[in-house]
Amino acid sequence: MEPFVFPKWFSHNRERYVDVSQEFVNYFNLYEKSSSKQIRSYFYIDDLGDEEEAISVKEREVKIKLKFVAEYLAVRKIHLSLCFDFMMITDKDGTGRSLVYKDQDFIGETFNYNHLIRFVLGLDNRSYQSWIIGKTLLKYDPAKSQTFHFEVNEDAHETFIIGYNEDGSEKLIPCNSEEYKFFTPVFFKKTVLNKYYDNPQKYTVNGFHISSSFITLKIDNNHDDYVMVFLNDLRTLPQKEQLHWKHHNIAPEPGMGLSGSYYDTMIMGKWARDSDAVDVRLKEKYKRFNEQWFNKYGWYFYKMQIGTDQQHFDALHVPSENTVTSFSDQLLTLVKLTIDSLNEEMLIKGLSKVENEKGIAKLERFLESKDIEIPDMIKFLRNLQDLRSGMIAHRFSNSNKNVKRAVDYFGLNNENYREVALDIFVKSLHTLNTLTKLFLDEEEFEN
Repeated sequence: MEPFVFPKWFSHNRERYVDVSQEFVNYFNLYEKSSSKQIRSYFYIDDLGDEEEAISVKEREVKIKLKFVAEYLAVRKIHLSLCFDFMMITDKDGTGRSLVYKDQDFIGETFNYNHLIRFVLGLDNRSYQSWIIGKTLLKYDPAKSQTFHFEVNEDAHETFIIGYNEDGSEKLIPCNSEEYKFFTPVFFKKTVLNKYYDNPQKYTVNGFHISSSFITLKIDNNHDDYVMVFLNDLRTLPQKEQLHWKHHNIAPEPGMGLSGSYYDTMIMGKWARDSDAVDVRLKEKYKRFNEQWFNKYGWYFYKMQIGTDQQHFDALHVPSENTVTSFSDQLLTLVKLTIDSLNEEMLIKGLSKVENEKGIAKLERFLESKDIEIPDMIKFLRNLQDLRSGMIAHRFSNSNKNVKRAVDYFGLNNENYREVALDIFVKSLHTLNTLTKLFLDEEEFEN
């Protein structure tokens, strides 16, 4: 016999709490979170880094998920004895009839308890006692004594669509196929990446990889409308994650294939080529432009990201769904990283002060001080800011002339959110390219 839970009581400070077998905690490598000694939770971390609560501990209560207990008992080949003791005392002899006295044992294969009902004098002026005391056994399953949570089922691989059969049906092949193990492309909707973009603290997504502390998957994320992964690369994922990708799997269509940037970079090893996907290329250009600007002028054109800004930057992407919420989320991030992050103080350094001047106006005056006029770029930025203000920062109003002008400028309606987002990303990239050509590729202007 050995205890599994340890109720503890300390008389010097009247503190009470419960511990759980440390051997059980260590076996599953459980991670503890607590708000106090009395309130604690233990979490199991799976192959993807996802947390599952295995134990919930309160001052007088412990809850443990059955699947964890069942494996622990089976591996150790032991039974769990659950002992119980319930008592009630009363001064009433029953409702509607006289009290029936009892002293009876109940015995089964997994339980043994006694039910006692009796008359006792001197129990706090209450003379009747009902008492149930006994135990029940949770027995281990011998069939599971060689099954461990940390073992990988080598045969558990999902099937994916790689094309069509002769009869027109979709051709499904397991990702561990030996016949199709070399460069067999599998295609997915862009929505497959939402899970990773939405959790930038955990995952990093670029044109060629998804990575975390737990998984790494090579992907061709250099298309605007789909993601490509080689079939055998999917087998490196835990089955749970394979199911996620399978849910977004699509059959190949004419014109779909390997991107030029993926082929040059991942196949041929030419690292200089930019991504073919506008959102990936925009983020690469943004970082490169800001670094080059600092190296040349000694200050950053866009203020450096602080706090959660880096996570928002990592999660920036062309919306994978044609919805207003996806559009608004990405628009907010894009404007924050570009217009809101303009280094206004340095842009107008040495220029006369203008009351209530905003960031875009400061940028325009900075350009004018260098004898540069780019009205199309300024017009784009102002409409982008007005669109953000109208859709996110304030309540949308058709009577707001600036918002209506921005909506007309981008041709936005309820059916083309993704198309407009793609256009905004292209124009934002063109803005960076224009500034690069004017300030970084040609003769240096006076700073």
